[in-house]
Amino acid sequence: MRIVSNTSPLIGLAKIDCLSILRDIASEVLIPPMVHRELLGKVGIESERIDKALNDFIHVADLRLSDLGNKEVLADLDEGEKQAIALASICSGDVLLLLDDRAGRLVAGKLNIPTTGLIGILLLAKEKGIIEKIGPLLDEIRNQGYWLSDKVVDAPRQLAGEK
Repeated sequence: MRIVSNTSPLIGLAKIDCLSILRDIASEVLIPPMVHRELLGKVGIESERIDKALNDFIHVADLRLSDLGNKEVLADLDEGEKQAIALASICSGDVLLLLDDRAGRLVAGKLNIPTTGLIGILLLAKEKGIIEKIGPLLDEIRNQGYWLSDKVVDAPRQLAGEK
C-alpha cells in the first residue's frame, strides 16, 4: 500500500517521534510539492525528525497543475490538501490518503479516495502490531501542543480496547 500524506498528520507523528510507523505500514510514502514546502517551514524538534524522514523514506512526488483534475471540487481547500488529494487520485494500486482536515476528507470521499487521519494511522499501527498502545501516544501528541478534543481521544482508546 502507498500512503499519500498532507502536512498536519506528518507533523503530529513527528512531534511524538513516530514517523517510522508510516514506513512500517506502507510500501511507499509520498507527499506533493506543497506539503514538502510546508514541512520545510517547521521549526522545533519535529523539524529534525521530518528532515530525517524526508531523506529516508518520505518522497516528494512530481505533480503538475493538470493533475489537480476537478478544480471545482477542490476549490475551498488549501493548496497542500488540493495537491495531496490530486496525488492520491493519480496513484495506481492500493493508496491511502493521510489527511486530518474534515473538508479535505469529504472531498476525497466524493472522489472515492480512501482516507484516514493521524489517529487512524495509530489504530492501524496497533492492529498490525507495530505499536503496543495508542493511549500514551495520544497523550504525548496533546502534550506536544497538537490539539485533540477529549472526544477525539476517547473514541480511539475505546476502539483499541484501552479504556
